[in-house]
Amino acid sequence: MEIKLPDINRLISKIIKIEASFNKETHKIEDWIQKHRKQIEENRKLIKSKSDEADIKILLSILRDLLVRAIKGESGEKVYTELRNSIKSKQDLKKENYQLILKKAKYRWGAKVGSQVIIDVVKIFAQNLKWDWKNYFDRAEKYHETDFQEDELLKIKNIKLKVRDLALSSFNSNYVANDLHVTRVITRIGLLNYGYDLLEDDELEMGNNPNNKENYLFLHRLIQKLSKLTDYKYLPADLDRIFWHFGKSTCGAKPKCSQCLIKNLCLTGQYKQ
Repeated sequence: MEIKLPDINRLISKIIKIEASFNKETHKIEDWIQKHRKQIEENRKLIKSKSDEADIKILLSILRDLLVRAIKGESGEKVYTELRNSIKSKQDLKKENYQLILKKAKYRWGAKVGSQVIIDVVKIFAQNLKWDWKNYFDRAEKYHETDFQEDELLKIKNIKLKVRDLALSSFNSNYVANDLHVTRVITRIGLLNYGYDLLEDDELEMGNNPNNKENYLFLHRLIQKLSKLTDYKYLPADLDRIFWHFGKSTCGAKPKCSQCLIKNLCLTGQYKQ
């Protein structure tokens, strides 16, 4: 039987019209994309600002995502709220504050573990890089194709590529956090099969397990390729939001294939029919 891979542009044109909910908000997926693009634009203005206030805003955004680990997004927002309530200036960057913040947020992995992550992150940006955000984000852009594996943050205990990429995705559209929602969706649809030609790189291994480094790097490159197939109308961060919200709304642990708008394009949908 000949298998025809789904057309990414036709898929997206249908998916973006679906409504999805997150953090008590409901929008069409195309509106969620625009919301995230605006967030990136505003965050990039902060990088150019070169003020203490901007430094703190950037740092707290990064910490929110680096501390997420296996916690759901909604729980990550609790930590972010407590960070913003307690850290108003660089004078508030103290170990005792970090532990109080994480205790108030009921941080799943424990205040001691989370505090050490914050200490190590602050050391990198405040002491080592002297708050030079432009230098850091310029390097992230330069090495985005190979997922910026030289990043100092990746040397910190409990920080892996996924949460680091989540943090970068708020500032750079070339980064995505390939989590289960996303990888499950692209596998079911059949988009994973666009990655065979990427296997010429020995560092990559075809698979959809985001907890496996070789699989994760493969998925990173795959999303870049899918973006290219849209003629970059949709950047990697856009695709991440598209598939993540689609996974939350329609193609979750128990997919709603019979009600799905792309069942005639999706390989799984076609098989089930």
